[in-house]
Amino acid sequence: MFVDSEDAFDGIHAGATVIANNCCGTPLTLLGALAEHAERAAPIELRAGLLLGDPPLEHAIRAGALRVRSWHIHGPLRRLAREGLVDYIPVRLSAVPGAVIAGVDVALLRVGPPDADGFCSLGPSTTFAQAAIDAAGLVIAEVADDVPRTNGDSRVHVSQLDRLVRSEHAMPVHPSADPDAVSRAVARHVLSVIPARATVQLGIGAVPEALAEDLVPRVAELSLGLIGLISEPMVPLVEAIAATGRGPVQAVELMGGPSLMAWADGNGAIEMRSSAQVHDPVALSALTALVSVNGAVAVDLRGQVVSESVKGAVIAGVGGGPDFAEGAYLSERGLRVIALRSTAKDGSSCIVARHDPRDAIAAPHHAVDVVVTEHGVAHLRGRTVRERAEALRAIAAPEHREQLAAASADRD
Repeated sequence: MFVDSEDAFDGIHAGATVIANNCCGTPLTLLGALAEHAERAAPIELRAGLLLGDPPLEHAIRAGALRVRSWHIHGPLRRLAREGLVDYIPVRLSAVPGAVIAGVDVALLRVGPPDADGFCSLGPSTTFAQAAIDAAGLVIAEVADDVPRTNGDSRVHVSQLDRLVRSEHAMPVHPSADPDAVSRAVARHVLSVIPARATVQLGIGAVPEALAEDLVPRVAELSLGLIGLISEPMVPLVEAIAATGRGPVQAVELMGGPSLMAWADGNGAIEMRSSAQVHDPVALSALTALVSVNGAVAVDLRGQVVSESVKGAVIAGVGGGPDFAEGAYLSERGLRVIALRSTAKDGSSCIVARHDPRDAIAAPHHAVDVVVTEHGVAHLRGRTVRERAEALRAIAAPEHREQLAAASADRD
C-alpha cells in the first residue's frame, strides 16, 4: 500500500479535482508531489482551506498547471490571490462538505501510523477530513510519526486509504499570537459580558487566547466550557474544565506545535469532531447561553462587520463565525460578540464610518449583539442606528472619535 511520493498521483489525469486537509493536518509531502505531478498532467484543480507550512505550490500555479480554489486565503496564497492566480470561495465552514467537497476525485490527508487494529489518527485536524474521505474516489495519505492519537472522530481505518506515502516533513506549526496589553484589555471587556453558565466559542488569535486565560478562574461559572479551535494558551482552560467533570471539550482543529500535539496525544480532555457536528447551528442552538466570540478587521457605525479582507484583498475566510453566531442567536441567553482592537497596525481606526466598498460584509448589523475594543463595550442589541453609532464611537480610539462623530453628522 505504501508508494513513493512521486508515484502517489499515478493515473490522476488532467481535469481532476483534489481536496487537501488543512491547518496542522496539511499534507505537505503530498502537496509538493501534487504540484510536480500537475506540471506533467495539467491542469489539476486543488481545493483547500487554511494551508500551513508554505507548501511549494507557487511554480505550478504560475505555470497554469495547478488551479487553486480556497475558502481561507493564507500566507503566500494571499499574494497569488491578489494577482488573480488563486480563486477565493466565500463559504461558511458548515457548508464546506456540500458546497466544496462533494464530487472531488482525490482526497489528501496526513495521518499517524496504523495501530494494531489498523486505525490511523487524523490527529489535530478533523473539520472536514471524513467528508473528504467519503466524497473522494481515491484517498491518499501521508503517514507521519508526529501525528497525535486524538480521541473522538479522528480514527480512519487503513481500508479507507488507497495509497500511503511516508511523510518527508514535520507537522506544520501554527504559532500562538502572544497577547499584548491591548489584547488583554479587550479580553477583560469580553469577560464582563459573558453570562453565568455559558458555553464559550473561541477562535484563534491574541484576544481569544487572552480570554481563555481569563476564563480559567471562572470555570465553575461556565456550563460546557468552550468549543471550536484549541491553541496552546487554551490548554489550562481545557484542563480546568476537565477537572470539573464537565468535559471533554469538543474541537475541530488543534492549532499549535509539538508541545500541543504531545499534550493532545491520548488526552481524554478533548474530543475531535467534524464541522458537521461542531458548526451545526441547530445543534448549537440547544446549548444554553452560547457566547460566540469572533474577531474582525473593522466594524462600521451601524455595526456591520468586515473580517475577510482589507481594501478588497482577501486575507482570511468566512470560517465558522457565522455558524456559531447563528447558533448563539438561537440559543437561550446566547450572545454574539465581536472583539477587536480599536486601531490597526498603521494607526487607522478599526471602528469606521463606512466600510471600503471593495470589502464584503461578513456579519450584517442585525447579526451582532456586542462589539468590544480595549476602550469598552458597545451593546447593540435593540438599539437604533443613531444609538449604535454613539455606542461604537465611545469604544473607538480617542484620537478617532471626533472624526467619526463628524462622519455620523454628515450621514445623518
